[in-house]
Amino acid sequence: MPTNEKVLADIQSADKDVRFAAWRAAGEADPSVIAGLAKLVNDANPGVAKAAREAITTFVHSVGKDPAHPKRAAVVAQLMTVAESSGSSSAARVLALRLLSNIAGESQVPAIAKLLNNTELREEAVYCVERIPGDVANKALLAAARSAKDDFKPRLLAALGHRRIADATTICIDAMKSPNREVALAGARAFGRIGRKATAAVPWPKPEDADAVLRYADGLRDQGNTADAMDIYKTMLRRAEEHLQCAAIVGIGKIKTADAAAVLFPMLKHSNSRVRITANNVWKSMA
Repeated sequence: MPTNEKVLADIQSADKDVRFAAWRAAGEADPSVIAGLAKLVNDANPGVAKAAREAITTFVHSVGKDPAHPKRAAVVAQLMTVAESSGSSSAARVLALRLLSNIAGESQVPAIAKLLNNTELREEAVYCVERIPGDVANKALLAAARSAKDDFKPRLLAALGHRRIADATTICIDAMKSPNREVALAGARAFGRIGRKATAAVPWPKPEDADAVLRYADGLRDQGNTADAMDIYKTMLRRAEEHLQCAAIVGIGKIKTADAAAVLFPMLKHSNSRVRITANNVWKSMA
């Protein structure tokens, strides 16, 4: 095992081949060297800075495939120290958060979630939390979205949508009512991705984001609510845009019922060739 001193010296070598060999072998060293490597991430020599970043990344790759790897906990702890420390450079903290998104667990979520209030780091923090499985991450994102200001709320809403958190539907609907169009659209898109039936009329922002509405229909369909999904698909079939008609046809085809076939059948002779071809291909897939 190379010593920390050897690793750091080689990473700062004037010889690019020595630097390359050092970062490729970094995973064999003790994880405590990550603290020293983090200080080199902003080195004035671009070659040294790159070697330091790559060496830290190599550590993560070396433990990432095996949750039981003997060094994994130590690597996570070292990265958390870098991410949380105000003494670390912004570049080092950003790198640490990006790498933690691959190997951090639920126990790290509360500390990472605190960085959602840090303007410089919040984008990386939400990306990190979003990729950590489990209910703890869900709750952290929900709490952040409830209190976030408009300039960051769309990103949090996107995270809720990507994770399809059912408990986020109320937050999404409230966002859809916002006078801030960016927030309203983000709420609509997240709501559509989650695909859970609302208990009241959905306040889609106008003009509506048709993609979000179609995602909502897909979600209803996948949960077995084909009646409400079909109502939305029929609305899209009446739209003039061919891509919306085609998307609705594909969604209808996945229902695979006699009622779905009856709605689809007239589209087989549609005047628009793209819509007609899509309908015929979907019809064949339903046979």
